[in-house]
Amino acid sequence: MTSNRRSKGNTSQANLKRELLDAVGSLLTQVRSALFITGPALSADSGLLHYRGVPGLVRRKPEDGKVFEAGLAIETLRAKPNVTWGLLLEMDARVREAAPNRGHEFLVRLERELPRVTIMTINVDRLHQRAGSRNVIEMHGALHDLLCSRCELSTRHESFAKLRIPPQCKACGTVLRPDMPLFGEALPADPFTRLQAELDEGFDIVFSIGISTMFPYIARPLLVAKSEGIPTVEIGPQPTDLSEVVDFRFRGSPMRVLDLIADVYGTIVSRRSQPSGM
Repeated sequence: MTSNRRSKGNTSQANLKRELLDAVGSLLTQVRSALFITGPALSADSGLLHYRGVPGLVRRKPEDGKVFEAGLAIETLRAKPNVTWGLLLEMDARVREAAPNRGHEFLVRLERELPRVTIMTINVDRLHQRAGSRNVIEMHGALHDLLCSRCELSTRHESFAKLRIPPQCKACGTVLRPDMPLFGEALPADPFTRLQAELDEGFDIVFSIGISTMFPYIARPLLVAKSEGIPTVEIGPQPTDLSEVVDFRFRGSPMRVLDLIADVYGTIVSRRSQPSGM
């Protein structure tokens, strides 16, 4: 259950056109496969604010940005692990306070009801998995997976609350790190390999949800789909470099837009399931 209450009201108040919502909701009842690319604005609807995609860190003073980036750099982790882990504990606390919202839950429903659904996320908070999604590609890794850079052993945790800080590898004593890129590091290769395999199989519709910056690896699935005549959808509070390229664009809260699309989808599915003559 989520604490977010269903929002009723005129869709025009959020610059949402009913005919576009109806069209996307109807398309979802016809496709067999869908790719959802998700970013920080979807988590923000769960109250989890981000600094440059890092969950739980909110800049309150102008200098905070430099503090966050310096503290979450690999060099700082090696030289001053307590500094890095102080920020990681703050992130952990905020992530644990957040709960999946109705947008996450609608994607779970689609994963149950469509033959094939893939979520490609740049979020590291695992709200998708907590909601119940299974086929999730974590492009930036995950906060609660801890990695020993020497032994290359990874362990999964629900939280950091019971860990000795900074945590150390039981095998070699090396200070553990989150299995996600720190500032200045490259993205991991494995998610790209998995994503390519999914793209090779193809999708019937591609969504961008809560993305503010269209990095090349985020834009590519949308551009490929567009070039092949596959419907593309963008949902988010701000325009992006692809807003004028996609077929359907909705400006507003990702959770609210998905909620409205879910209403259309659910109504159509319900009507189809009713026996003829009713």
